[in-house]
Amino acid sequence: MRVFERLRLHAERPQARQVRRAVELLRQGLFVVLPTDTTYVAACLPQANRALADIRQLRGLDQRHLWSLLCADLSQVAEYARMDNSAHRLLKRCLPGPYTFILPASSRLPRRIFGKRRDIGVRMPDHPVCRALQAECPEALLATTFRLRGEPDVEYDPDVFIPRIKHLNCAVMDAGWGGLTPTTVVDLCAGDAELVRAGAGPWPPA
Repeated sequence: MRVFERLRLHAERPQARQVRRAVELLRQGLFVVLPTDTTYVAACLPQANRALADIRQLRGLDQRHLWSLLCADLSQVAEYARMDNSAHRLLKRCLPGPYTFILPASSRLPRRIFGKRRDIGVRMPDHPVCRALQAECPEALLATTFRLRGEPDVEYDPDVFIPRIKHLNCAVMDAGWGGLTPTTVVDLCAGDAELVRAGAGPWPPA
C-alpha cells in the first residue's frame, strides 16, 4: 500500500506532532524530504532498503554515489568517521552549518551501501526542522540533495515538486521554500583541508 504524507511545519518552530510523525514514517522504511540550512534533502534510515532504492530511482543515482550522513552531533560523526585533532577542531568550529566534510570512514560504515569506499561525507545542518527531527530520531540518516532525475537544479518549492513524487512511499516535511545553494564541501582525508566545492558556507570559515 502506498503511503504519502505532506507534513506542514513552521520553519522556525516546527510542530512536535508533525516531527514525531516524520520519525514514524522513517522507521516504517519510507524516505523523507526535509529542509536543511542549504537545500531540501531526501533522507532515510540506513537499513531502509526500499527507501534507498526509491531515492536512487528518483534521482537517477548509480552505486558510486557518495551519500552524506546527517549527524546530530560530533560524537555521532565519530561513530562512522575518523577524525584527528585538527579535523575535530574544524568541525566543531563550522558545525552545525552549511558544510559537508569528507572524512576517512570507520569500520561501522554500512558496506552494503558504501561498498569499498573509504570516505564518507558528514553533515550537521543548522535548520530548526532538521534539528527537531534529529532530536526525535537520534540515528544518523543517509541523505542526498533533493534533485529530480534529469533536472539540472535542486527542487525548492514543495507546491511544485510534491505532485511529482506523491506516487512514492515518502513524506515531505514542508516548511516552505528551500534554498538553492548547496553545502560547501571540504575534503579532510589527506590531512590538510581541501576545498572540493564552494557553496553556502564561507571558506575559509569566518
